[in-house]
Amino acid sequence: MLRLLIIASLLSTPLFAGAPIVVTSSDRQIAVVELYTSEGCSSCPRADRWLAELVTTRQQDLDLLALAFHVDYWDYLGWKDRFSNADYTKRQRVLGANNRQNTIYTPEFFVNGKEARGSGHILQQIQQTNQQPAPLSLQLTVSRDESELLIAVRASTERDVGAQIHHRYLVYENNLSTDVKRGENSGKVLHHQQVVRYMSPTQSLQTENRHRIAIDPAWQGANVGIAVLVTSAGNQRYLQAVHAAVASLLDNL
Repeated sequence: MLRLLIIASLLSTPLFAGAPIVVTSSDRQIAVVELYTSEGCSSCPRADRWLAELVTTRQQDLDLLALAFHVDYWDYLGWKDRFSNADYTKRQRVLGANNRQNTIYTPEFFVNGKEARGSGHILQQIQQTNQQPAPLSLQLTVSRDESELLIAVRASTERDVGAQIHHRYLVYENNLSTDVKRGENSGKVLHHQQVVRYMSPTQSLQTENRHRIAIDPAWQGANVGIAVLVTSAGNQRYLQAVHAAVASLLDNL
């Protein structure tokens, strides 16, 4: 009987039961830096390199979440970007409309939803954002159950943040590269950081929130991170974000 109980206990335990990763957001506002880019755009590699420098050499005194969204409207001009997604193009269009832009373009940067042109302006917006008290606090917990990542987010606030608060779950990956064969960057090897590999639909933010993400075998486990972004409806106002590297949960990929 004891042996049967032990077997039952083992079967009920997740195959991958590494220690959950728990991260809590700062009491100050994190700056969400979004780059809209494409491997088919000759102006984009320089922006990609600058984003990589931002997250690898300047983050010591800046609190930021960098996200590189590869859009799909360059895919028909000679080279299909393997990281591109039509949903990322739709997101850029929403942000462009929020900023009253006549058009969207690559490379284009936004800091907490506001268009930012030039490295100096981007850094200034990051610093200004970090000086603001965060409207809410987030605790992110990530664990693994076999082929899925289990994400729990606890949200709390002592301020009125308004109605219709939404959040998204994102997966980003670092240290990616592509040998481009055609298009404007033909013959170049392009290197990428913070590439968005998964973006969930928006969900209403509750005190307790849960989400599951299927693990893509193509991800390089050592380079993967999870992020949660909280905004008002339509991304008009960015409220807070939290993110964490999850390599310890994916070390067998």
